[in-house]
Amino acid sequence: MVNAMKKIIPAMVIAIAVLVVILLAVAIWNTIAGRPSNDPAQPSEASHIPANTANSTAASTESTTGRATESPATPGGSAAESEGPTATPEPVFSAVIRPALSGDNAASVNVSLSGNLILAEYPMPDGDAAVRSLKLSIDGENIASADYPAEGFTAWTSYPVKVTDTGGLSREYVLTFRPAAKKLPVVSIYTDAPVETRTEYVTGTLYVNGDSTEDFAGKNLDGVSIKIRGRGNASWSMTDKKSYRIKLDEKASVLGLRKNRDWVLVSTYFDKSLIRNIVAHNMAQTMEHLYYTPTHVAVDLFMNGKYVGVYTVADKIEEADHKLTVSTGKNPAEPGFLIEIGWDYSQPYVRDKDYFDTDVIIRLFVKEPDVPYANAPEILYIKDYIRKTEQAILAGEGYEQYLDVDSMVDWFIITELTNNTEMAFYRSCYMYKPEGGKLIMGPVWDFDMAFGNHSGDIPGYDGWASAEATYWLVNDTWATYLVKDPAFMEKVKARWLEKRDLLLQTAFATVDRQYALVSPSAELNFKVWDNLTKQVGEGAVDYTVYNTYEKQVQYVREFVAARAAWIDNRLELDTARPPQ
Repeated sequence: MVNAMKKIIPAMVIAIAVLVVILLAVAIWNTIAGRPSNDPAQPSEASHIPANTANSTAASTESTTGRATESPATPGGSAAESEGPTATPEPVFSAVIRPALSGDNAASVNVSLSGNLILAEYPMPDGDAAVRSLKLSIDGENIASADYPAEGFTAWTSYPVKVTDTGGLSREYVLTFRPAAKKLPVVSIYTDAPVETRTEYVTGTLYVNGDSTEDFAGKNLDGVSIKIRGRGNASWSMTDKKSYRIKLDEKASVLGLRKNRDWVLVSTYFDKSLIRNIVAHNMAQTMEHLYYTPTHVAVDLFMNGKYVGVYTVADKIEEADHKLTVSTGKNPAEPGFLIEIGWDYSQPYVRDKDYFDTDVIIRLFVKEPDVPYANAPEILYIKDYIRKTEQAILAGEGYEQYLDVDSMVDWFIITELTNNTEMAFYRSCYMYKPEGGKLIMGPVWDFDMAFGNHSGDIPGYDGWASAEATYWLVNDTWATYLVKDPAFMEKVKARWLEKRDLLLQTAFATVDRQYALVSPSAELNFKVWDNLTKQVGEGAVDYTVYNTYEKQVQYVREFVAARAAWIDNRLELDTARPPQ
C-alpha cells in the first residue's frame, strides 16, 4: 500500500501542475483577446479620435471635475451602443462683435486659440473701442457664450469663457480682446486718472501689439506699469492732440528699440504728412558725427480705449549708456552738460534762475545735471565755456578749441536739408558737452514744422535756414557767423559731397516706405483730427493744393529734392545730375 502511494502522489502533483499551467494560459489568452489589437489592420477605438483632439479629452474632463469621468453617450445613440469614449473636439472659434458706436454695423473679428487663451482682434474703430456683443461657435453651432458688462468688453481685459460640447464635456478658457493693427503697431494706454499737466505724472498701464505688422511682429508689451504726463510746447498748449512722456516702472524694449524707462509719444498734429520726424531722424542717423540720434516709429495710439490717431514713439533725449555720455565723475574740473535751447511761451521762466542767455542765443536750459542756477560752480563753468565758444565763433577763429566742428557740420547739413527753422538755435535745439570734452551739436529733434512747413521760412527758400532766416528769432545765430567762415564752409562742402547721395536715398526710401505703412491709418487719423484741409499753427504748406494725404507726403518728397538742388547751387556744385 505504501509503495503504491509512493507511485501515485508524484503523478498527482504533475497532473495538478499541468492543470494550473493550462488555467493560467487560458486566463492570459482571454485577457489578450479582450484588448484592442496592435495590428495595423485592426485599428483601436482610440484611433477614431482625430489627431488634433485626442490629447484634449482627458485634460478637458479632469480640468472641470478634478477626476476622469465616464464618457457620456454618443449623441443619437444609447450608452450601451457606444463603442468608446467621445472626445471633446478642439474648438474652432469664429466671432462677430459690434463696436459700441457702430450701431448695427457688425465688424469681423480675427479669433485665434492657443492653449486655453482665446485672442480676439477687432478692427480699429473710428470711436469707442468697447465691444457690445459676442458669439463664439464650434463647428457651426453656437454652443459657447461669454458674459460681458453693460458697458461692453474692454480691450486688453481678460474674461472667463466656459465651452461645453454636445456631449456635455466642458473646458475653461480666457478671452482677451485687443485692437488689430493695420500696418502700424498699436499702442494702448489706460490711465488711472486724466493726464492734465506736463508736470504731474499719472499712473497707468501700457500695451503694445505689433503682431499683424511686417516689421514688429512679436515685439509686444502686455500690461506694463507706467507713469505718464504731458510734454511738448505748441503741441500741448495749442492742440487737443497732446504729446506725452512715459516712464516705465522697469526698463523695457518698446518696438525693438533699446531697453529704457523713458519714452515719448509725439503727436505729429502740425505735420499732415505724419512722417517728417521719421524721415529727418533716419537721415540724421547716417551722419556719423551726430553721435546719437533718437529713433522714431509711427504707431496707432489708443488712450483709455479711444483711438486718438497716428503718433510716433521715440526714445527720450537724455544721458544714458547707449545715448549720451555727459558725466563720468573722472574730471570734475571740466564737468559735463546737456543743454536745450528752447522757448516755452506758456511758462514764466526767470533768467539766471531757470535759464541763461548769451549775446547771440537766448534761453539756454541746463537739462543735465540737475543743479541750481544761483551761482552754482557748475553753472558758472558752463556759462563761461559757452561764452568763450561764442566769442570764437563771432571772431571767425579759434572755435575748434571749444567746439566739435565735425558735429556742427553734420548738424548744419541736416538742419539745412530739412529747412528746420525752429531747430536753428530757437527751440528744440540741443547741444551737450561731455565731461572733459568739447561742445557737441545735437541730438537733432522736432521736425514737425520742417520740410517747408513753417510760415517763418525764407520766401522761396533762397537762403540758409539756420543763418539767414527772416524769422526774427533765427536771423542772428552761431550759424550766421559760421557760413561767413571759408574754412567752415569748405568742411560743409566736402561733407555734403560725401553724404549727399546717401542722404537723398535715405529720404526717398523712407518717404515711400512710411507712406505705404501709414496711409491705411491716416484715413482714421484725419477722421479724428479734421485738419487736413485747414490752417494748422505756423504751417506753410498750401492745404488747398495739397488737400489729400497722398499729396501731403508727395510735398515732403518734392521739398527734399528741391532743397538738395538749392544746396548744390549755393555750394557751387555741379547740378546737372538730378537728386534721385
